[in-house]
Amino acid sequence: MNSFSKGLKEKALGIWEDCYYHPFVQELGQGILDKSKFEFYLVQDYHYLLQYAKVFALGALKSTDESLMTKFSTIQYSILNDELALHRKYMADFGLSPAHITDTKPSLYNQTYTANMLAVGQSGGVDEIIATILPCAWTYADFAQRLKLTYSDQLEQNYYKSWIDNYANEEFDETFLWMFDTLDALVANKSEEHRQKIEDIFVASVQFEYLFWDMAYKTELSYKL
Repeated sequence: MNSFSKGLKEKALGIWEDCYYHPFVQELGQGILDKSKFEFYLVQDYHYLLQYAKVFALGALKSTDESLMTKFSTIQYSILNDELALHRKYMADFGLSPAHITDTKPSLYNQTYTANMLAVGQSGGVDEIIATILPCAWTYADFAQRLKLTYSDQLEQNYYKSWIDNYANEEFDETFLWMFDTLDALVANKSEEHRQKIEDIFVASVQFEYLFWDMAYKTELSYKL
């Protein structure tokens, strides 16, 4: 039986691959990404992850069984404790003070992406929550694994090696692989109309991922006329 959840990638394959081949991602893999662009990304992603973690809290709130509550809560803790720790390390390397990070506003693209996820989390069910948060984790794992393989001969000298290693490892995979089976079970008896809604939510988040990479590469806080 085909997995509905794993088939979602095919629904967004064009934009998914555009994300992977975006100059930000490719230059990061090659270790040639301008550090000022990565610095911009770090601060914006820090703000993003704080909001992303709130969506997991909504997942725990709307879960009807203990195991799902535990999954959402555990990942929320991992985001706030482990993933943000890597960001703090890089930001310290850049000499970025906590005040600088706090004083920097989330970009328009960042705010729109996280507002969309939070709106889905507040109005939707657990299946819709998984659909909106899955692309972030899934694309990061996929891209990091591909970058690690493609640029393996350059990795040891790559300033961004720890970023790639963090998202390419099996432990990171384990934070989201449960979402596939969970989402499949949740939509098993849902209508085609509802399944289409899940697909639309998923594709929208992949599109937002592209806009986030593009925003970081151009270091844009908002659209420039």
